[in-house]
Amino acid sequence: MKTLRDLALLANRLSLGLFFLLAGWQKVTNGVGAFYEKVFLPLKPAWLPDWFAVPYGHAVPFAEVGVGVLLILGLLGRWAAGIAALMLLSFTVALAVAGHFFANAGPFHTNVVFITLAVLLAVLGPGDLSVDRLWRKRVP
Repeated sequence: MKTLRDLALLANRLSLGLFFLLAGWQKVTNGVGAFYEKVFLPLKPAWLPDWFAVPYGHAVPFAEVGVGVLLILGLLGRWAAGIAALMLLSFTVALAVAGHFFANAGPFHTNVVFITLAVLLAVLGPGDLSVDRLWRKRVP
């Protein structure tokens, strides 16, 4: 039963991690400035101050790549999943404020599902099939 749990956590980590890695990599290769100007600024809530929005908007692509790699490896698994959940929450709030929460053909934005996956990993950890587990075995 534990093996099944670890395989499910691995599948969860790999899918969420790959999603973050590819999303961030696309933004980095297409230009962080272009992402900031064309995607981030139009969705930025008016109440979000520039002193926070400007660095956050420019850091998002790199944070997505980093979080994606950490999730895939299962390295700092709970922290990476917690950061992923917070990032997804911020994206979802921005989409909702901009009126895009129900823009997809589905009943609500898919980020809601991704948030639940990230929270699951933050609570349960990355499982035994992870770098975190390898480190725990080496450190007494």
